[in-house]
Order: sequence, then structure tokens, then C-alpha cells
Amino acid sequence: MITGTIFTLILLGGLYYFVFYPNQKLKRIRSSPILEVDGASTRYPNLPLGDLGVFFESNANRRIRVVFPKLTPDGDVQYIYSWHDLRFIRIPTSRGAGQGRINLKIAQELAFLMKEHIQFVEPEILNLRRQWHKINELLELVATSDFYASQQEIYERALLQVENLLDKAEELQQVYVRFIREVLIGRQVAGYDPTLLLSDSVTIDHQYKRIREEYQDMKETATAYAELLRTRQF
Repeated sequence: MITGTIFTLILLGGLYYFVFYPNQKLKRIRSSPILEVDGASTRYPNLPLGDLGVFFESNANRRIRVVFPKLTPDGDVQYIYSWHDLRFIRIPTSRGAGQGRINLKIAQELAFLMKEHIQFVEPEILNLRRQWHKINELLELVATSDFYASQQEIYERALLQVENLLDKAEELQQVYVRFIREVLIGRQVAGYDPTLLLSDSVTIDHQYKRIREEYQDMKETATAYAELLRTRQF
């Protein structure tokens, strides 16, 4: 009877450790913007934030993809996308002092900027470039047609709208990169003198908000125009 109870406890403990605990940990990781990866700074030297990075995605094998921001020797922003086993990932806490606390503070400030840049701005630019090439191909095609030549002006307008959107999206991307670069430079400076760390660091100013609002307005107009074109075709 005692042996059976012990076996049951061992079985339940193993079930928790190998099934329930990893699932719970994975759920917490997915909802955490900042992650700490054991050995990341050794694997990738000169990371401004040490072992801290931003959650990107996870797969069915419980492996986590983390993004580490870095400055190149030329001062450009570089993202390192890296897969890691669940065992080597932790959710950082605000406990501690010194450089670790500074890293966490800056990582928290960067998380929003990086996620917006990676998940919104970069995909938008890629999508707009694909649209531009597609519309340009159609424009060149209808220009050679006897039946569809009258639609050439429509595609020219659509191409112009996409070009304007692309210019604004790339301008928005430069704003993100500039902010991220300044935050990372601030981290390097704070490594020598923590008192030089900006209070609340570099916040998103009116320039970011203005450009983002302009881009959204242009996108809504372009979308409405595209819907109108589709309606006219039926």
C-alpha cells in the first residue's frame, strides 16, 4: 500500500515536471515581452542588454525564438533572431541592482519599440513592395493591350498611392530605428556612468505619432480607393 502511494506520488510529480510545469512556463513566456536567456551573452558577444531579449515566437517543440538588439560597429541597429530551449529561458524580475537592473529597465523600454518595428513596420514595407511590383507589372501589361489600355490611368494612380505609402512606411521605420539606436547608445553610456541614463529613457515623441497617424490616414485612403476600383469592375 505504501509502495503504491509512493509510486503514485512519483508519477504525479513526474507528470507535473514534464507536462504541466513546462506548459505553464511556456504560457507565461508567451505573455512576457522580456525574456532572459542563459548564456546568450556568451553565444553572442557584445550584446548591450546581456542575456535579455524580446520574445518573438515559439514552436511545437517548446523552443522559443528570442530577438536580441545589437549595435554594429557602424552604429546601425541589428536584430539577432535566436532559438532556445525552454529550459534555458526565464522571465526576469526587477530584483537586483547595478548593470542588471539597468539592462532590465532599458529592455522594458525597448520591447514596445522592437515589437512594433518587427511585427508591424517591417511586414508593411515588404507587403507594399510586393504590391508595387504587382501593380507595375499590370501597368506594363495593360499598356500593351488594345482592350485594357483605357485602364492604364487607374493603375498609374494605384502605383502612385503605393509609392507614397511605401515612402511614409520607410520614414516611419527610420523613426523606430533612430529611437532604438538612441536607447542602445544610452545603455553603453550608462555602463560607464549610470547617472547618465536618461530618466524614462528616450520616449516616443510627437514625430513618431505624427508620421504613424499620417501613414494610417494614407493607408485608409488607399484601401478605400482599392475597394472603389473593385466595385467599379463588377
